[in-house]
Amino acid sequence: MSPTLDKDVTEVAAENTVPAEGPPVPAECTVDLSIVIPVFNEEERIVNTITLLDAYLREQLQSYELIISDDGSHDDSPTLVREQCVEGGNVRLIRHRQNQGKGAAVRRGILAARGEFIVFTDADLSYSVETIGKCIEALGQHDLAVGSRNLPGSDIEITPPAMRRLAGPIFKAAVRHLVIDGFSDTQCGFKGFRAQAAREIFTHCNINGFSFDVEVLALARLFGYRVKEVPVRLLVDSSDSRINLTTDPFLMIRELLQIRKRIRQLERSRPV
Repeated sequence: MSPTLDKDVTEVAAENTVPAEGPPVPAECTVDLSIVIPVFNEEERIVNTITLLDAYLREQLQSYELIISDDGSHDDSPTLVREQCVEGGNVRLIRHRQNQGKGAAVRRGILAARGEFIVFTDADLSYSVETIGKCIEALGQHDLAVGSRNLPGSDIEITPPAMRRLAGPIFKAAVRHLVIDGFSDTQCGFKGFRAQAAREIFTHCNINGFSFDVEVLALARLFGYRVKEVPVRLLVDSSDSRINLTTDPFLMIRELLQIRKRIRQLERSRPV
């Protein structure tokens, strides 16, 4: 593991994003692995998340960076991350001053990543850090490695929230009917990419909300990338904590319709 990355704090404010999509795409890979963590008001856990990831990655024989993509937090998350940037040379902070949604935060982090392989996962470390190793192994033969909670080898240590048990099957049916089928779990918050695939896919992404995962997979299929689903070990799950059952289901359906329209436009514009 290389501990000698620059110790500069990388913070991108709203006025410095290029364009509104996020930081400039790196010209070349300079580390082996980038881990992107989207963050919104995570002051209670973000230091522990960085510490656990850094400890795991330092044991691996590769250079790495942790990119904390802060999506307009109004708590102390940015301050705490800045302190980690100063103390450890592998941590970068990318910040947008206004909350735009998880999809936007992931996109900014991915497009700023310098890794040959790029992984994004949730700030609560819902999935065990060992999943990173499985992901990198799968990327040896595939362009994308996407976590699935529904594979035989997956280990779900918690009972899914009632919200997911209620809305999950309906959303999955809508995804299959409106956009894409063939994936056992589009919404798992753990996905990995080869750099070229990540940059092409996320350059074309528009969805900022909960359905951005569907857009990523639909674009991957459209562009002909090889996708491998990998089993995950789910330890905690706070992914539904910010979902409003009154309004968000309608927003998700609207996003799915936007994705379908966008994919059809791209299909028509691609050379035969």
